[in-house]
Amino acid sequence: MGLVKDIFKEVNTSTLPIAIMLLILQVVVLGSAIDELGLFIFCIALVIIGFTIFLYGVQSGINPTVKAIGAEIPKRKSHLFMIAVVFMISFLITVAEPDVAVFGEQVHSIFSSINNQMLVYAIAAGVAIFLIIAAFKIIYNLSLKLIITISYVIIVILTFLAPTEFLGIAFDAGSVTTGPMTIPILLSLGIGICSIGASRTEMDGFGMIGLASIGPVITLLIVGIFSANSLPDAVAAEESSLTLSIELLTSEFINSLSSVIIALVPLIIFFAFFQRAFLMYSWTAVKNMAKGVGTAGLGVVIFLTGIYSGFMPTAINLGGQLYDSNWLIPLGFLLGFLVVISEPAMHILGKQIETSSQGLFSSKLIFMVISLGVSLFVAIAMAKIVYNIPFIYIIVPGYIIAIILIWLGDRDMIGISFDAGGVATGPMSVAILLSMYTGIASAKYTGAEAVINGFGIIALIALAPIIFLSILGIINKRKKKKEVPIDESTLG
Repeated sequence: MGLVKDIFKEVNTSTLPIAIMLLILQVVVLGSAIDELGLFIFCIALVIIGFTIFLYGVQSGINPTVKAIGAEIPKRKSHLFMIAVVFMISFLITVAEPDVAVFGEQVHSIFSSINNQMLVYAIAAGVAIFLIIAAFKIIYNLSLKLIITISYVIIVILTFLAPTEFLGIAFDAGSVTTGPMTIPILLSLGIGICSIGASRTEMDGFGMIGLASIGPVITLLIVGIFSANSLPDAVAAEESSLTLSIELLTSEFINSLSSVIIALVPLIIFFAFFQRAFLMYSWTAVKNMAKGVGTAGLGVVIFLTGIYSGFMPTAINLGGQLYDSNWLIPLGFLLGFLVVISEPAMHILGKQIETSSQGLFSSKLIFMVISLGVSLFVAIAMAKIVYNIPFIYIIVPGYIIAIILIWLGDRDMIGISFDAGGVATGPMSVAILLSMYTGIASAKYTGAEAVINGFGIIALIALAPIIFLSILGIINKRKKKKEVPIDESTLG
């Protein structure tokens, strides 16, 4: 019970600030009725309880299994075995990722021509391909700097070839893949692979989350290029006026339950097969794993019910009301800060960085830098939609700056900065900021312009930690040079 209490406390502390902020805005801006406010408070409780149960299931049943699988992969000394295992794990986990489900719903609501399942599978395929590259990178000590640079150059080229309607969707898709399900699993997988071989340290395990974020961007840009001629005119959703109700709550619970069952059953079967066939685990161990995955699934169902029924409708309606407000940009800065606080995975990553770097980068410093960066970039995203700035004018220069910075900065900070970009875009970012963004776009623009302007904020949130932590890496690199001891025997 001690673990559950610790998780509940962490989730409660991180979720309440953004939830209270939404509640205040719901009263002041939307003037919601008492019954709607009561249902929203109930949805807050669902989100907190669901996230707590989910994280407990991940830590008790999923993480130990994935860490053991990661340690087993290099022992087999078979490229085909590694490719098959990493692909299966990453594909199945991405399909089960709650962030991807929320994102798919958002895309479909504003761009009805995009099929939910097609989008999810394209994202999962991109994640799987790049995690295979990440595994090879760890085992053969390949240059993360070079892999990221080549990947970013490809993305920039594809950006100019893909249809404009796909740009925001593609870049946001790369950021939503690394959520509460994926992050702890990828960290465990990376640590497991690094545990084989004396020449590797835990710092080498960073970068898997960052690489996982690159794959979906490339796959969706390619999908956009090949389907450009057959795409219908983009049709934006009408300005939303969703009302919180018991009917909505019940409907979303049923939809979430069916989606989670479909997503998790293949994952349990794969884990059970691997445990019995390769790890030689007992049936008791398999049952414990299944219990952990089932617990995580129950938590996801409760969490998604609260998100879909309370947080998303509120955020969409707020966007529809605030699209002409002069406070939109400063509000974006504040919400960006609160969203970072509300992501439990951000605190987990900060502690992991502090431990792996032996205190060189403190969790407080990492948290402060990321919070500032995300706040600034959410404000930039709000300025983009207010002044109708083309997304390509922001994201392409941002990627070019990121490429330059990783070649100037500290080697150990590269994987950390790109992983942090993935961690910052958790379920709260998708459910609140993306929902509000699409609400603003639907109210402010029509037709194709609403689709084009309705996405891109998640990609900018992910870019912020990459740039700001890379700058921190440059400062640290220069600090190291100044601290190099001078050999007095060489002095005259």
